[in-house]
Amino acid sequence: MNKFISALKSYAPVVDTHYRVGMRVVKTAVAVGICLVIALLTDGMESATISAVAAIVTIKVTQDDTLRTGVFRLLGTLIGGVLGILAVIIGLFLPYYNEGLFVVVIPLVLILNLYICNVLNMQDSCSISCVVTIVVAAHVAVDSTAGEALMYTLIRLRDTFVGVTVASVLNVLPFFVSKKIKKGQDETGDNETGDDGTGDGSLP
Repeated sequence: MNKFISALKSYAPVVDTHYRVGMRVVKTAVAVGICLVIALLTDGMESATISAVAAIVTIKVTQDDTLRTGVFRLLGTLIGGVLGILAVIIGLFLPYYNEGLFVVVIPLVLILNLYICNVLNMQDSCSISCVVTIVVAAHVAVDSTAGEALMYTLIRLRDTFVGVTVASVLNVLPFFVSKKIKKGQDETGDNETGDDGTGDGSLP
């Protein structure tokens, strides 16, 4: 029990009273705001979530990291969407797919999904790709046609592209680029790993 408590304490968050908001935090907030405005001016707030999440995940400290993350997220979304549609097509030829057989088909498709991502050396795309596959194959496909699933995938790709583009453009604008880099920390308060409080993840 004591070992368990000690282990928990070792993972407990430590308050950093010296933390200052870095440029990456500012870039993330601006990127989300732009994505929200674009969604508001186009087809409403339905697209806002996907594009904003894509921008949040894509924003990194360096331009190269931002571009790499954006490309991987787009490719992961594409692979996941294609495989999700594949599951839908398989379901058209399988009796009782919508009645519950999809609980067998979708995990098998996810195995193929993870295999493709690893073969292509795209491990960073595994999570988002699987999320898109599940959403298309389970949430969309059970109550929709293959055409509707395809349309959902294309819309999702478009929204992801918007978020990635906004993040990439912001990261090359002079105003958002740090001018002075110190050892382990730049003038904005961001550290070398880019962990400045925005958080990363593979959200949908």
